[in-house]
Amino acid sequence: MTIVETSTTGGEPAWAPATRWYPLATRERLEAPARALVTATTRALRVPADRSALRRSLGKPPTHPMAQPAHKLVAPYLRFLPDTDERGIDPTRKIEIDAVERAFYAVAALIAAQPRTARDDHLAAAGAGSDQEKHKNTAEDMSASEAEPTMAPPPAGDDPAPVPWRSLGRCLADAINKIPVREREDVYRRMEARLRLVCRQDVEGVYRQLPRLIRYLRAEQVDIDWTRLIVDLARWGGEADTIAKAWLQHYYRTVRLPRAGEPDTDITDIGSTDDAESETP
Repeated sequence: MTIVETSTTGGEPAWAPATRWYPLATRERLEAPARALVTATTRALRVPADRSALRRSLGKPPTHPMAQPAHKLVAPYLRFLPDTDERGIDPTRKIEIDAVERAFYAVAALIAAQPRTARDDHLAAAGAGSDQEKHKNTAEDMSASEAEPTMAPPPAGDDPAPVPWRSLGRCLADAINKIPVREREDVYRRMEARLRLVCRQDVEGVYRQLPRLIRYLRAEQVDIDWTRLIVDLARWGGEADTIAKAWLQHYYRTVRLPRAGEPDTDITDIGSTDDAESETP
């Protein structure tokens, strides 16, 4: 798959429209626009009409009529992709572009479709503005806010730790680690089967299976790395086996099950970060 990049001269973000082609959907190419979309979608949660427009597109490809109201909310964050209506565009390249688009639309819909309690938690965690804050949903607004930080940089030596790059497998394990120890074994088996089912899917299947799994995680108040999910889904068509391996490995490495002879103490391991920093691809 391929994606594009442009020079940052003139203040343009690295993911703005471009004339040069690069090998695709790496984290480096997709992370900036994906993160901008997640931030904008979080803002949209406070606007009922926008939230409804995104929620109605859940499980639908961008070409579906039910997805049409979502275009005004998602399309501004796809400017880094070439227009698929351009003359002479290679059919294979179009398939790759469509895969990236679908990932952006799907995750925006998943964010909007969270259970209400989880949605409120999402807004609180994101530090969203008040209900009266004017909603802005253009990529230019995001670029401007990123270019003009309002906080002074931390003193030397006090740089904050990077946010862990959390795969879906780790998120699912975190949900299990919140459960009392004596109850984890049964839930572990059920969630393992569900994750393995998702990991066996083709592109259509993964989008069909994900909403139920994500809803479970958010109902359990488990945070999702939405940016990572966009990047993984954008690559699913060509790298499903690699991504599935990462999800499964992170699940097994992160989940904490009681060993034989251990007391049934309710220990929560959500804060464990032993594998978080090494989560790839």
